[in-house]
Amino acid sequence: MNKYMIKLILAVLVGSLFCCSCNDWLDVEPNTEMDRNDLFKDEAGFADAMSGVYANMTDNNLYGKNLTWYMLELMGGGATYTWGNNANFAGFYFHKNNSHYMESLKLSDVDPIWNKIYNTIANLNSLLACIDDKQDVFGGDDYAVFKGEALGLRAFLHFDLLRLFGEAGTVNPDHECIPYVGKLTSEVHPLLTVKQCSECILADLKEAKKLLEADPMYTDATPSAFVCSAVTGNSSYRTRYGIRDWHNRRFHFNYYATLATMARVYLWMGDKQNALACAKEVIAAQETVFPWVNSTLVQNANIENTDKYGCKDPTFCTEQIFALNITDLPDRMDGYMIEGEYAFQGADGNLLAINTADAFEPATQALDPRYTYLKKAYSMYGNEFMLSTKYYKRADDYNYWPWGADRLPLMRVSEMYYIAAECEADWQEGVKHLEAVRGHRGLSSAPLRCGSKDDLQNEIEKEYRKEFIAEGQLFYYFKRLNKSVTITSPMSGSNTIEPNCFTLDRPDDENTYGGRDKDNAQTKKDEK
Repeated sequence: MNKYMIKLILAVLVGSLFCCSCNDWLDVEPNTEMDRNDLFKDEAGFADAMSGVYANMTDNNLYGKNLTWYMLELMGGGATYTWGNNANFAGFYFHKNNSHYMESLKLSDVDPIWNKIYNTIANLNSLLACIDDKQDVFGGDDYAVFKGEALGLRAFLHFDLLRLFGEAGTVNPDHECIPYVGKLTSEVHPLLTVKQCSECILADLKEAKKLLEADPMYTDATPSAFVCSAVTGNSSYRTRYGIRDWHNRRFHFNYYATLATMARVYLWMGDKQNALACAKEVIAAQETVFPWVNSTLVQNANIENTDKYGCKDPTFCTEQIFALNITDLPDRMDGYMIEGEYAFQGADGNLLAINTADAFEPATQALDPRYTYLKKAYSMYGNEFMLSTKYYKRADDYNYWPWGADRLPLMRVSEMYYIAAECEADWQEGVKHLEAVRGHRGLSSAPLRCGSKDDLQNEIEKEYRKEFIAEGQLFYYFKRLNKSVTITSPMSGSNTIEPNCFTLDRPDDENTYGGRDKDNAQTKKDEK
């Protein structure tokens, strides 16, 4: 295995992106081409730095591919390869006794996740190290919003690291897993337990929430009839539909994103009472801030309507709490997903088949827009597969929302309903939360028949399978509940992955240069 250092580096801003220099392991205060005081001399500098953070998050190693529709979706069994030796690809992430595949995949896919997230955290810490001394450069409530956003993102990124490289809090809260990097320093950060790390995450989120009470997404009222949330170009759309300029706050870590992340963290740790409280606060704002998507717009397009009011909205723009804008998203899907009107042109082994047949009841499939728009049958070598069309869309295609074509959701309001459903002390109250989502997915005429809490949990799992296709959340659901995952390949059959394989290994150099070889050796000994 080739060595490469784990670097938490301060990135130098070039335009809205960061270019990186190399130093020693965990050196988060390297020399830079631009002094931080120069970079953060005005509010525009902070805004540019934040843009660079979001650009990092769209990287293929992070949410632009691996942490959403690709690697995590494969790991959770939501999708599989359709052809050849790659059909059980997802299983290789878990088969720690398969050294050949594990070494290769760890180097190419797993290790870069660790490195890129900590690099992005370093950029946030650089911003946070300067912001308190620069309050005078901000106008209005911008200081509070910027700082709250940075703290919230730092917590959000640490939490996903925790969910990948740490055990579930409900399974082993004492597992030493990742360092929490909360400041710029060249010191080695100690590994924290799942419980300790979650406490650090929640501390950042609570501070962020207080600061983001100044967020216009929280302080201003949103017309319930607004069409989309990312405003571009034509002011007539804003005037006609009451769309506010701040709706692009959905592309930023906002007030409600802090609550949604807190709900995830509390649930991860088994604190259902606090998870429920956070989820319900988001739900309380749903009607005005996150109105349900018009189900007819999900699959039907009125091309004759020049303002595109009737265009498709396959990512449910109005329901998104936090999303990323990725302008080349359709291009990244080439070879993996297809659009119905376009012939597939790519390598046979790359197609991703979606595994949702057991989640959609035959009697209600035709009623559910998630079933009718999320997939398309594709035949290859005499075999028929169901392929996802969720993201494969073009901004210049009049069939789709121009504002929704490039967005990839990271958190949606429906998840808050599912968390509430799972956390209600009275399971029958939980059913009501689940039915609220189902009713807006065309299933109001097919009410659930839950006779017990276990029945409800089974229905929640089905909803995760249906709602979060190509979003990567199904893996986290199985890991949190310590449930096995069945990887079902159309070409190679089924492969069951047990929960003890769900925790990814830290990069080798993290252990070597972080002085953790002893800890790592003990971990491997314990695993035997």
